[in-house]
Amino acid sequence: MSFSALNYIIVNMKTLSPVAVFVSFLLIACLVSGCTSYPTTFLDIFGVSREDLEKARKDGIKKEFSLSYDETFDRVTKILQSNNLTIYQSSRKKGYIVAMNFPKQTNTTRVGIFFEPVNKGKTSITLSSLSSTALAKAEATIMGGLEAELKK
Repeated sequence: MSFSALNYIIVNMKTLSPVAVFVSFLLIACLVSGCTSYPTTFLDIFGVSREDLEKARKDGIKKEFSLSYDETFDRVTKILQSNNLTIYQSSRKKGYIVAMNFPKQTNTTRVGIFFEPVNKGKTSITLSSLSSTALAKAEATIMGGLEAELKK
């Protein structure tokens, strides 16, 4: 929304319906908030919930790594960034990252990366996706990247 549109709304608030004003300010709030985390119900409305990735975990690819939870999370984040992949959603506290933009995939194809501490020095990672090709690419990029780093 441009400044002129915002200015129009502010100047004409008295003549606009209360619903139009509310919707306008809601849109502005969403645009201004940037990378804010929204409640799952809000994300469900727009079809971008991670619930489908959570359900696909049972068919996902799971591996354990001899790294602490935090170190594993940090290294996976670094691998995603160094491969120019988009971190769409992320929560260290809840143990997940949702990544997108894997090569030769529709840019909205999502891959869920779920972290579970096994003990102080081990962490389990599960990859899930509704796309088997994105899942295979994620395995090569993420699991392969971690394995290569641990061999150094």
